[in-house]
Amino acid sequence: MTLENIIDLTGEMEHLNELVMLSLDKKGGFTTPEAYFALVQPVLDLLEVEIRIRCQRCMSKNEMKLIIQDWIDEEIRALR
Repeated sequence: MTLENIIDLTGEMEHLNELVMLSLDKKGGFTTPEAYFALVQPVLDLLEVEIRIRCQRCMSKNEMKLIIQDWIDEEIRALR
């Protein structure tokens, strides 16, 4: 299962986008597509690591959602 599939399955795409947009704002806003991807890719990589560490195959969709939601909330708090 891909990271995109997991985010879609858990319904956390909008929440993840909130983190990305806040991160962009902290870096001075959108400047170029390259700068956007340079910021987004590390965020996605960190989320993927979190999922690999904390999620297990036998977890329910809701349990996975809570792990992802908590991670995103923690990252948002760190930016504010």
